[in-house]
Amino acid sequence: MTRATRAGMEFISALDQGSLGGLGRLCAPGATWWVDTGPDRLGGDPRRAPQGSGRFPLHGLMAMDRKLALMRDQGPGAFPSGCRQIPRRVVVGDDWCVIEVDGHGVHANGRTYANRYGFVFDVDERGAITSVREYLDTMHAQDVIGDGEPVPRTGLERVPEAGEPLPEPVAAMWPALARGDIDAFAALFADDATWWTDSGRDRRRGRHHGRGDIDANGPFHGTVAMADKLAQMRRRLAGGAYRSAAVTVTPHRWLADDTLIAIEASGDALLRDGGRYQNRYLWIVDVRDHRIAAVREYCDTLHLADLMGLL
Repeated sequence: MTRATRAGMEFISALDQGSLGGLGRLCAPGATWWVDTGPDRLGGDPRRAPQGSGRFPLHGLMAMDRKLALMRDQGPGAFPSGCRQIPRRVVVGDDWCVIEVDGHGVHANGRTYANRYGFVFDVDERGAITSVREYLDTMHAQDVIGDGEPVPRTGLERVPEAGEPLPEPVAAMWPALARGDIDAFAALFADDATWWTDSGRDRRRGRHHGRGDIDANGPFHGTVAMADKLAQMRRRLAGGAYRSAAVTVTPHRWLADDTLIAIEASGDALLRDGGRYQNRYLWIVDVRDHRIAAVREYCDTLHLADLMGLL
């Protein structure tokens, strides 16, 4: 087990046990914890908002000490019976790793919290965690544990610069999307490929190994056949959903582990109504026989819901 994987799994275990002291001991001085911010795109940009948004749970970048203090203050009252965190899959790396996790608990307000996460852990040479980035269904998080206040809408001036190049066939996905060339995009996938995106308020539909619904609330569909996903994408383009050709995706870094490739990226598009789509993603892509077999897309669902008028 690599030092990053060991630290990440120990972090999830401590989180599952509600051991805030254990979380703190795993982290290096100056460590941070990032969660995306819904309609507030600026508040979730670590470079332009290094102090984050100041809101919980959609706080952007937050110092680990501050995050743990907030959890210490709110956690026991928020989840009286605890909130389980169950690791499902790991993309292994030496100095960073990605762990997919299912979370489940009953909030003090009586509502069930059942989120699905992609955690990204960076560690130093000693194996201490320097950064946690938590990609999750922000729409669900805000619905269950948000403070009820609307999230302000802000935008970013431009798409961040590109990072390191990706291996094929994943590298070919983003130029094809940016051109709106769905035929070239489709050719990268296996005939039986699937695509998963979490499901907002309908938690049952978003189960990883369940059957989703491509026609339900736009992108909040759970696991669907890629053929159905492609048909939906073609309809959106034919219907003039974008003023830009489509969505320009900028990968920032990637991690390969056997058949799995984890990619952190951002997307930008100008919509037909003038709205600006500027999401941040963690993709887990399963590549087999030089074709894409499955995609799991962790992104800011609250930002999507805001743009689509679903709040």
